[in-house]
Amino acid sequence: MSSSYMHGHHASVLRSHSWRTVENSCPHLLPYLNKSDLRILDVGCGPGTITADLAARVPDGSVLGIDPSIEVIEKARKYAEDQGVKNVRFELGDIFNWKQVTGIEKESFDVVHAHQVLQHLEDPLKAMGKFKELVKVGGVVAVRDVDYSAMNHYPDHPGLHKWKKTYIEVAQGLGFDPNIGKRLHAVAMEAGFPRSDIDATVGNWVFSTPDEREFWCGLWAERTLKSEFRDKVIKGNHGTQADLEELSQAWKEMEKKDDGWFLVIHGEVICHRRA
Repeated sequence: MSSSYMHGHHASVLRSHSWRTVENSCPHLLPYLNKSDLRILDVGCGPGTITADLAARVPDGSVLGIDPSIEVIEKARKYAEDQGVKNVRFELGDIFNWKQVTGIEKESFDVVHAHQVLQHLEDPLKAMGKFKELVKVGGVVAVRDVDYSAMNHYPDHPGLHKWKKTYIEVAQGLGFDPNIGKRLHAVAMEAGFPRSDIDATVGNWVFSTPDEREFWCGLWAERTLKSEFRDKVIKGNHGTQADLEELSQAWKEMEKKDDGWFLVIHGEVICHRRA
């Protein structure tokens, strides 16, 4: 993982991450959680909500979550303890240095899972190659990433168009691809998976009800001003404090729209390791 993670770990960021479950964030993986004794690696696990959910679905198996932030690893451990999930372990580490993490070996996992990880890496192809190394023959690599360019909203708001443009510029300026969701299959092919062994699908999050808009628009209004995204906008000369205030206000206005609707599109791949 990169030390230049776009958002940092402000409470507004973790509020989004902690909302994630298997159902809403990796439904493409559900058909492959068909054995109770699977061994799963969750790369870039964040605060562990998806990871613990995976573990609960494989009660005779085990799940290992890794993340380069000790802050979120500690939160993940606490979350799993509070949920009473025993067959999950969280360790500080990243995919490029997996040999430093106890319990990770080549071809040792039935499932290697990564949710919203490749968009934050300068070398997503190398990461995909590592995923391929670690999954067993007969196992799957499951990856989901957003396509910021495909995000949409109603009613039209120039402030949200400006937010999206700014976000994409900041990410690309750091050497990341915020639109990688549309080409996950291509990255997998370049990493050595035959096209015939890749299932490519699309997932989405839609925020439309008052509660959904309060959650999504509210966290982005705060994130824009208080997370590390703010610092990267200013330090990278992508905008001023006044610009950020304008973007935050746009989110607040969208939250109040009775007919407000925001769409997040994700590319998904299941890559089968046949040999």
